[in-house]
Amino acid sequence: MAGPRDYQVEGLVIRLADVGERDRVVTLFTRDEGKLTFIARGARRPGSSLGPCVQMLTRGRFQCVKRRALHLITQAAVVDSYSSLRANLWSTSCGLYLAELVDAATVEGSSNRTLYDLMVEALELANLTGGNDVLLRFFELRLLQCAGFCPSLRQCVSCGVELRPVENALSATLGGVLCPDCRGACSDARPLSVDALKVLRFWLANSLETSCRARLGPELATELEEHVHRFIACVIQRDLKSRAWLSRLRSEALLTGSNEAPTIAQQPGIE
Repeated sequence: MAGPRDYQVEGLVIRLADVGERDRVVTLFTRDEGKLTFIARGARRPGSSLGPCVQMLTRGRFQCVKRRALHLITQAAVVDSYSSLRANLWSTSCGLYLAELVDAATVEGSSNRTLYDLMVEALELANLTGGNDVLLRFFELRLLQCAGFCPSLRQCVSCGVELRPVENALSATLGGVLCPDCRGACSDARPLSVDALKVLRFWLANSLETSCRARLGPELATELEEHVHRFIACVIQRDLKSRAWLSRLRSEALLTGSNEAPTIAQQPGIE
């Protein structure tokens, strides 16, 4: 980053690490510069003005100073702390999953304004309505698109034929859908129902707010989750702790009858 020694960035806190007794290493996903890592000196000190600004999932404006080592955050102002999201365990866990996913899918200093805007939109919606599985799947699919790994959903990735409304197959290693004649071409191909293909296309063609109005039956929701997560695993090449935590919360909610993890009911009509 060329320019003055002092500069300002807008960003979301996506990772934290404590250093010593008072300092904190802060990873921001910034609006214009992508992922950047800073030192926030004294952020853990009681009464520090930086402390509230460098909490996980906080969006803020950060005044920074260049150094040869990690740059410093010297001042900050909160733009949005997503307080309603933080008040709910499931929604908070969804937000932390989005943060870990973005951290795993991006590299330092590589700008991705589209992905930044997507994450801000997702956190704002989760803050208003709570996190849910449709929001997570939409975000995962659009993250793949932002990273250049969006599944091909219109033609067979093997022979190029236009896909028909029948059960096809989806391959993460080949990057898209295989027609019935080619589904044996790849060992990781898994059956893709007609409804699942419709939903994936619907999510890619519509906004987050519109997509989150869709209600999916449990079987279809599970199928979509498995397909999208196989693509995510191919891209990031590592396990996400926050995903395992979400699975645990969902399992415990089903066992206890809690509504913490929202049930996905069925709604027809997605084309």
